[in-house]
Amino acid sequence: MASTYIDQRLIILSSDNATLNNGTFLSDVYFNFKGLIKQDTDIQEIQISVQNAQIPNSFYNVNVYNNILQITYNSTPYTLTLTRGNYNSTTLINEIIAKLALQGISDITIAISSITGVLTFTRAGALNFTIDATGTLNKVLGFAVGTSYTSTAGVLIAPFPLNLLGLLKLKLASYEIQTRNYDSSVESNLNILATIPIESGNFGLILYDNISNTQSIINSPTLDGFDLQIYGDDNNLVNFNGIGWNITLLLAITRIRQEVAKTTFEDIVKPINQLIGVLEGQATQSPDTETPAPDAEAPDTEVVPTASDANDEDNLEVLFYNRRQYL
Repeated sequence: MASTYIDQRLIILSSDNATLNNGTFLSDVYFNFKGLIKQDTDIQEIQISVQNAQIPNSFYNVNVYNNILQITYNSTPYTLTLTRGNYNSTTLINEIIAKLALQGISDITIAISSITGVLTFTRAGALNFTIDATGTLNKVLGFAVGTSYTSTAGVLIAPFPLNLLGLLKLKLASYEIQTRNYDSSVESNLNILATIPIESGNFGLILYDNISNTQSIINSPTLDGFDLQIYGDDNNLVNFNGIGWNITLLLAITRIRQEVAKTTFEDIVKPINQLIGVLEGQATQSPDTETPAPDAEAPDTEVVPTASDANDEDNLEVLFYNRRQYL
């Protein structure tokens, strides 16, 4: 089995460097990168994780998603838009009373139980009114979402406690970084990278470290630039009110190690020995011919001159030579 190794890459993100898709909300952004993941043949698996994050708790418990109260008073519907901000029970009651007064309604009072945390709305003269189901503030006030409530003899008590906790966690998601995580809000797969609990107070700093080393397998064969969304647990994009954040991601790419042949001393010596053997074999197969020593005297061999080698002056010598042969 081929061995593997982990190719790790940090991706450091800042909202200051992102393309902002929802302005000063800073919760729908895009980052331009090149070649984060390439479709290499040696890749076996890719995991991603949020290593750490520094996120400001600059969002409000009464915000653009839940600051509308709709009330029917003397058969006339009124829409009250509360100022977005962080409220406690006292400041919220004062805000609602002030918005009612702007509509000319001054005979409704609001009180909260110090024991149950439940709000009680009372209209003077035992006259009735209705908190309509269409208001987005109803859940905060302790009323069920999608239900209208009418007072009895001018008194209306919320069925649930006032809830000013705001968001409890943040969800980091990406459409382009495809994970296999699930979310009950959609009852299906959702590309969630991490969830971050909110443990700091209003206007504090949320610090997150992945101490459990949670990682998610991603399905993207290639990755260049990618999007990032930050949702609250209400599945709405968070409004950071222009206060920036920092997040560090970690890519862990499992790659198949390419085996490299190891060179040993024996591997070096072996071909040399083979070459020596070939040379020795050629020497034993060569003919047995003696080569005279350089200093040996040449054999006493008489050179016979020929007529073709002689010039006119040498013809007489050739003739005498031939005559000696026959005497």
